[in-house]
Amino acid sequence: MIHLTKIICPTDYSEASHTAVRYAVDFAHRVGAHVRFLHVLHGGNIAEKTAAGYGVEIGGPRQEDVLPEHFSSLLMSEKKKGLSADVLVLKGEADSVITEQAAMWGADLIIMGSHGRTGLKRLMMGSVAEAVFRGCDIPVLLVKHDVAGRIVSA
Repeated sequence: MIHLTKIICPTDYSEASHTAVRYAVDFAHRVGAHVRFLHVLHGGNIAEKTAAGYGVEIGGPRQEDVLPEHFSSLLMSEKKKGLSADVLVLKGEADSVITEQAAMWGADLIIMGSHGRTGLKRLMMGSVAEAVFRGCDIPVLLVKHDVAGRIVSA
């Protein structure tokens, strides 16, 4: 029997990501798992990295460091319904951070959105979802952005 207790759900707060978040919330409710929502910021410039190495924060808080209202309100609402969840914000290359965090935390499943890019856009921008799928040794559930209408919350 498959027993899922830890789910990682990477989010960039986009529409595709929001669909995966809703899917992960419903899935976690149904199986009684804890969800770790993971937001990955791109690494800062060399001055920021050097200052951070000495424990000095330069530039003050950025807007991207703050949870968007739609995500925050969804999370609080679901926690009131019994969802076990936390949010982690890390810096780095998204695919590497996601796979490393899944391994370190001992995740059983990754649920993430797919933007559905094809052709030249996909070639130019790459695919974080594909890199995570190839780099992980645990199941990865890709949620396409156009399935939002099929998600039914309990």
